Amino acid sequence: MKLIAAFLFMLPVLAFAGTTTYSCNYSSYSDQEGNHKVKKKFELNFIVDKASGKSYLLGNNGSSEVKLLESSDQLAFIEVTATGNIMTTAIDSKLNSVHSRNSVMFGEMLPSQYYGKCEVK
Repeated sequence: MKLIAAFLFMLPVLAFAGTTTYSCNYSSYSDQEGNHKVKKKFELNFIVDKASGKSYLLGNNGSSEVKLLESSDQLAFIEVTATGNIMTTAIDSKLNSVHSRNSVMFGEMLPSQYYGKCEVK
């Protein structure tokens, strides 16, 4: 019985061990009109669950599953929104990040890129 209790006590720790969170803050962005400082805090959080092989984005508009592509010196997350727009986020080995939005609204392209830094939690 003590063994079962010890296992149940450790279960949250075991589940957490395979999860990594990248918390990214973006301080500037570029669009068709140039480069700008972010006026309102813009933060994205990516959760990578190694055990399930799934990754999630926690952002201003809730959470969604994203595709993770890894190489030796970067991570790239790809999100396809409900409207079909594609968003990509790259994080390099120094935790610098670029978040690219390639949105099309009413037949018009509205591209933007955000530049920031991430922390591993």
